[in-house]
Amino acid sequence: MNFDPTYNYGDTDLTNDENLVRWKFSELIKNLITLSSSAERQAEIIGIGATCDEMAIDFDTYFTLEYQNYLDSGLLTVSQVEKLQELDNYFEDRSGDKSPDFWDDFLLEKNPEWQNVRQMAKYILEALNMIDLTIEFDRTEKYETTRLTIQTTKTRLVKQNAS
Repeated sequence: MNFDPTYNYGDTDLTNDENLVRWKFSELIKNLITLSSSAERQAEIIGIGATCDEMAIDFDTYFTLEYQNYLDSGLLTVSQVEKLQELDNYFEDRSGDKSPDFWDDFLLEKNPEWQNVRQMAKYILEALNMIDLTIEFDRTEKYETTRLTIQTTKTRLVKQNAS
């Protein structure tokens, strides 16, 4: 299956299984780029919310629940899946009440465990030959008085230094 990381598969017919797999895979790449980014950039990409939780949930959604489809379609190799499973295990070892500091957004920048996540994600991106990508996004926020009611973020993958 061909995959162009800069193509917006969200604009395709997602009732087509191949398009849906490509779209989910592009979301995984976006998640890995987010995970490999600095704490400041992670918060910027995620927006208002629980940054640590959101990144882990996205990883679970776009890797853990989908990796067999990526293998079946040739988007990932077994060795790449193994590297991704190491990151999945890292999250799992810290889930729930096992490591509350890991999930504290105020410690995202200083917690050495998140630096490990950033390195693992960067290593995975290198293994996928996707290290030259970055995320651009448009965000809209709607407020009622001072309370945020809706936040919508549209993301896209672009080659670095190509705007």
